[in-house]
Amino acid sequence: MSQPSPARDRYITLATEGFANHGYHGLSLANLAKTAGVTKQALLHHFGTKDALYNTVLETLTERLLASLNDTPDVSPKLRLILHFQGLLSGETDSTADARLILRNLLDSATETGVAPLKPYLKALLNLARAVPAKKAATDMELLLGLYGVIGSAQYLLISEDALSAFLRTEDTAAQKSARQKAVATQLKAFLGAE
Repeated sequence: MSQPSPARDRYITLATEGFANHGYHGLSLANLAKTAGVTKQALLHHFGTKDALYNTVLETLTERLLASLNDTPDVSPKLRLILHFQGLLSGETDSTADARLILRNLLDSATETGVAPLKPYLKALLNLARAVPAKKAATDMELLLGLYGVIGSAQYLLISEDALSAFLRTEDTAAQKSARQKAVATQLKAFLGAE
C-alpha cells in the first residue's frame, strides 16, 4: 500500500462521496477512477482492492468521529455525548456524505464487506453511555440499541436538510440546525435518563 499523498487523500475524499451516494456495491472502481480523472490501475496502486479502499474510507471516517468524541474530555459523559451529537448536527465535524456513509455502514457492516471499522467509535459511545449513572446497569444490547436510535436520528436529520427546507419553505439553516440539535439532544437525554 502507498504512503499518504495528496492524490491518495483526494481518492479517499471522492470514494467517501461515492460510497455514501451509491453504497459499497453501487460504486465501481471504474466509475470512481473516471470521477477522479485517473485510471482504475492508479486507484489500485494506492489501495490494492476495492475492499481495502472501502476499509480505508471507513477508518478515516472513524478517526474523524473519534476525534470529535474526544474533543471534550473534561465534561460529564452525558454532556460529552450531547456535545458530540450536537457537533455532528452542526456540520462542523460531519458532512452529509459522512452521514450517509455512517448509516450505510451500520446497515451493511461486516455482513456485506467483512469489515467493521466503526466498531471503535461505537465502543467509545458505548463506554460513555455506560459511564452515565442512570445507565450503569444497562446491558450492552440496551445501550447499543439506544445509541443506534440516536445515531440514526441524528444522521437522518442531517441528510434530510434539503427536504426539510423544501417542505417548510424556508432557507433558515441556522434555525434548522438549532432545531436538529435540540431534537437529538432531547432524544439523547431521554435515552440516558436523569443524573
